[in-house]
Amino acid sequence: MKRWGLLLVWAVLVPWVSSAQPVRPKVVVVKSSSLASYSSVVAGFSAEVHAEVSEVVLDDSAQAATRALQRIAAQKPALVLAIGPLAANSARRTLGKEVPVLFAMVPYYEKYGLEGPNLTGIALTSDFRPELAALKALSSSIKRVGILNDPRFSSGMVDAARAVAEPLGLSIVSLEMDGQAKLEKVLANAKDKVDAMLMVADKTVGNASVVQGLIAFSTANRLPLVGLTPSQVKEGATLALAPSPITIGQQAGRLANRIIHERVDPGALAVAQPEGLDLAVNLSAASKLGGSKDVVLELLRFAAKRDFPVRVFE
Repeated sequence: MKRWGLLLVWAVLVPWVSSAQPVRPKVVVVKSSSLASYSSVVAGFSAEVHAEVSEVVLDDSAQAATRALQRIAAQKPALVLAIGPLAANSARRTLGKEVPVLFAMVPYYEKYGLEGPNLTGIALTSDFRPELAALKALSSSIKRVGILNDPRFSSGMVDAARAVAEPLGLSIVSLEMDGQAKLEKVLANAKDKVDAMLMVADKTVGNASVVQGLIAFSTANRLPLVGLTPSQVKEGATLALAPSPITIGQQAGRLANRIIHERVDPGALAVAQPEGLDLAVNLSAASKLGGSKDVVLELLRFAAKRDFPVRVFE
């Protein structure tokens, strides 16, 4: 008899316990494509966020992306994590104020206007401190760091770089251009006026042909060039300090928790600096630099002191 009584109590309590479980908020991850790096972002994000996560991979066309985001909006998720430029742009245009949007893995996010109400994200570039520190570690002869930039878009970044450079004993040389056609002249005038070059996330400078021209100039003049991404290092830049995708995902997960569970307005959050960086080094480019120091060895020492993982390109 006791046994049947216990079973009856269990049958009554189990549904009550189940119904008392809190419903996990739903988050949709929208990826611009199926890149492996985007999948790493999702892995890091899923490990940190306190929510049920689903994924959508967009087609290449903007129209198809808009339709996909409209379907997502109808589901009323607690948040959308938009990975890559297509996903971030489509989410910004389509979701509006209805669904909080957090973006990641968007190079040159400034040129897409990815700031506003109900929207924030994580930049792919830092505040220049680690990049300038890396140049300082390379050689004591580096004093003048050139920054190719369009002042219409990047005057604030140049000023920020100057503020960081001064305590390190470095000076910033602003190399201004307002169009691709002026690249050759600006770089020709910069010869013998800079000891290194630092790329910034500038709408004009971000053009692929401008990047190639900057790499060619730095190589010809045996100047270290700090790029923005590992892909630029693979193309010929000396080094880059870029966030690892899985670290970006973990950071995005923590931001999402603030937005979902603490009810923080995404629009009130500034676009975040990346928290963890990887060092990418081009061995061929580094070996062509002047000076008596082993540049690669100095970069490895720099990375070891800061616990930066290292990626090496030939």
